[in-house]
Amino acid sequence: MRLLPPQARRPVVGLIVLCAAVVAVGAALYHGELRAGRLDDAVDDRLFTIFGRYRVFLYQLLHVADLQVVATVLAVVAVTAVLRARPDIAALAAIGPLVAIGLTELVLKPLVRRRYTGWLSYPSGHTVGMLSTCTVLGVILLGAGGLTLALRVAMGVLLLAASVIVVLALIVDGFHYFTDTVAGTGLAVGIVLLVAMAVDTVTGLVARPPARV
Repeated sequence: MRLLPPQARRPVVGLIVLCAAVVAVGAALYHGELRAGRLDDAVDDRLFTIFGRYRVFLYQLLHVADLQVVATVLAVVAVTAVLRARPDIAALAAIGPLVAIGLTELVLKPLVRRRYTGWLSYPSGHTVGMLSTCTVLGVILLGAGGLTLALRVAMGVLLLAASVIVVLALIVDGFHYFTDTVAGTGLAVGIVLLVAMAVDTVTGLVARPPARV
């Protein structure tokens, strides 16, 4: 079995390229910046105006993106996958978010050096953690058998809603600029999909029967 259906590989490659471009362009535009860009000013101010009254409530919801919560969800997914003899899913859950978070915290933040209230902010680490987890779950949902279309759509909407709420909370509660979260989204989705393709490639090579001599 594969994580990604064959017909999805070309669109997935295009999406990975788009995600990489978004992160790279943002890194170039906001390198070393200590203030919001024009897009941030426009979007952030609008979101503050609409959702500012819900700041406390959004802050409470933001805890779903804490590292402990993300790690617990991924650990449950990985263990369940191993018990169900799906090492490919376990590998995706273990490797994808770990690579995305490591690239964010150890490479991109120190390299881009954009700051929000004194803290390195590009890309948003909370966004990367949440979106990489949701992308892993989305890939699993895409390949899960025995689910009706309505159930797939409902679960997909739930994952999307959770992601949007976390991004909204990060902006409204003053932790990140809008473009930090855009970069975090692009990085998380792109890395998890790239890892999914790599896992499928390895799985295919391992499962391929030896050539006859």
